[in-house]
Amino acid sequence: MRSKNLVLITALFLMLTALWSGPALAEIKVIETDSSYLMGDNDSKVIGRRIAVQEAKQKALELAGTYVESLTVVRNYQLTKDDVKAYTAGVLETEVISEQMRGTAERPEMTIKTRCRIDTDVLTAQISRFRENEDLKEQLDATVKENDGLKKERDALVQQLATGKSTTQADETRKKLDAVLAKEESNDETTRIWAAFAPSLAEGEDNGPNLKRADLEKAAARLEQTVKVHPQNLRAYCLLAMIYQKMGNDAAAEKQMRTAIEHLPSAPAPHLRLGILLRARGKHLEAMKEFHFVERMRPRNLPVVFYSGMTFKDMGKCGKAVQYLNRFLKAKQADLHPKLKELAFAAIEQCGGNRPGRQRKVRQS
Repeated sequence: MRSKNLVLITALFLMLTALWSGPALAEIKVIETDSSYLMGDNDSKVIGRRIAVQEAKQKALELAGTYVESLTVVRNYQLTKDDVKAYTAGVLETEVISEQMRGTAERPEMTIKTRCRIDTDVLTAQISRFRENEDLKEQLDATVKENDGLKKERDALVQQLATGKSTTQADETRKKLDAVLAKEESNDETTRIWAAFAPSLAEGEDNGPNLKRADLEKAAARLEQTVKVHPQNLRAYCLLAMIYQKMGNDAAAEKQMRTAIEHLPSAPAPHLRLGILLRARGKHLEAMKEFHFVERMRPRNLPVVFYSGMTFKDMGKCGKAVQYLNRFLKAKQADLHPKLKELAFAAIEQCGGNRPGRQRKVRQS
């Protein structure tokens, strides 16, 4: 009897330990900041507010980046400052929590306060997802680079607006400033949708029940508007394709990737995703054309090596398939793609090929 009680007490202790240790590993960090914009003679309240919002969000992301850089998981991953900046800007949504008009009637000042909330568990999962997917990481890097350029352009236009003398010149500057702000806001909108939907859109995971079709349709409509405003928003196109694919509309997903390629012909990411879509639709030769394009530009891109090998297998070319899949498996970075590794091993076995460390005759076809 004492033995049974001891077992029960031990089991209870382990359960409580697990419950207590779980939440302790997670942390919620809330960062708030504000920014003010003093409007000049050529400014409008609408533009002043939009500029103040962008400045406040930028401050919040910079503070968030400093915090994220201090996290143990980030140090363990040995991420660079540029990586931290990209991940922070790419996965954290910053919201406006208050706005106030101050100053005088002659010189009004718009003040905006923003907040971003960091859940370390969610952040870690998102960072892991980006590290496993070079396609997504490339989209992040492109967005960060563009946002940096847009901020410089916005600052120059604000200065130009403040010193402009003629009404015609001021009108022209405001139009340019409006276009720059619209692009910044479209990138913000894409990040908001990514934060809400990406975990359930992860490739290879069956999270359909967690997503309502009405929510997907609403997100798709918002992204469609986003790419109209900003036709070079690569991340929006890729997210649109993921949403359409989750809705079972592969034709619409393919259309988005082809549109992205029209606007960004040299970007590898849409070519890779288009190739994956074409392979899923049984268009193997067209898929290989896209994969070859990516491989020429990024010969060390592991996903394209993997999907090329899998497509060769689909086409019955086992010799080529095993060659590509073994090349994928031998790469050190393959450990970042556990699901793809599992599929690669299975495909090599089906082809009768040699897994790394084994000797077996490969079926030629």
